[in-house]
Amino acid sequence: MSVAPVSVIICTRNGWSRGFLDDTLQSLLAQSRPAQEILLIDDASSDGTAAYVHAAYPHVTIVQNTGTGLAAARNTGVAAARCPWVAFIDDDDIWLPEKLAEQLAQADASDTPDAIVYASQVATLNSHGGKPVAWATPRQFAAWPACLLGSPIQPSGVLLSKRLLSRIGPFSEQLKEGAAYDYWIRCLSAGMSIHYSSNVLLHYRQHHPQMTAMSRKLDHFLHIDAMLTPHLARLAPALANRIRSARKLNNLRSLLNHTGIPAATRYWRASTPCPAPGLRTLSYFLLDTVACRAPHRIRHTLRQRAMRLLIGKETPLPGLRPKRSGHPT
Repeated sequence: MSVAPVSVIICTRNGWSRGFLDDTLQSLLAQSRPAQEILLIDDASSDGTAAYVHAAYPHVTIVQNTGTGLAAARNTGVAAARCPWVAFIDDDDIWLPEKLAEQLAQADASDTPDAIVYASQVATLNSHGGKPVAWATPRQFAAWPACLLGSPIQPSGVLLSKRLLSRIGPFSEQLKEGAAYDYWIRCLSAGMSIHYSSNVLLHYRQHHPQMTAMSRKLDHFLHIDAMLTPHLARLAPALANRIRSARKLNNLRSLLNHTGIPAATRYWRASTPCPAPGLRTLSYFLLDTVACRAPHRIRHTLRQRAMRLLIGKETPLPGLRPKRSGHPT
């Protein structure tokens, strides 16, 4: 069995007591092409996580972080990584056995692998049981500036080169939330591209508490809106206003669907005022809303058309299958 030239970075705080860390580590050990290096970044755990992992998984390298948060822990992991490729996984998610093998095969097939973020297709895993449910791959966000409407990647599913990480720089430790999302925006705005896996390679665990749990959805939206402000400032004013208005409508729709009218009302009052949505923004929102309820086979097509209505015909159409180039299919 060949070893993958990959450093896997697991960031954790009290992961042992949360109860899912063993599943995560076992999924790494079950890879058809196992990683050369596994780094556990222990962000000031108080439950004995480091001691447990040291005893149960002696081949895992434990690196201590000072409790300064997830972005800082990821930066600590990248600095410690010795392999030319880096992959992240949260301490409660699960990789399918072909995860590294499939993504490295994609990289081998590309002429410019150091300019690509390799992203897994994802299935949601409920912590209370049940079968994983596949997500609709968010390809409509996998280009600049469409990525300002939503994050195109789950961090636990990425593979990227150390050269790309060096070029883009560290995760922003000043952001309270959304540092990974900010990183993907920085990658795409700098000319990087995203290639998705052909298969579901990540089971993303949903449970409470999480940063984006429904009870915190309103605060999460407000933090992400603030994080996006400097990125929107780089756009032409008319386009920036369309994206701001579209995000606000999307967030209101989500709050109404999942938390109710009071949360949507509070978001409307607390969010930064933006111009009234024009025809292009309303057309985008209506078509995207239809896409949310459309059969899976046509959902992506509708969402791409909605994005083109909002942003323009120049918006790329990222796809699933890699080509021998640095651009999505």
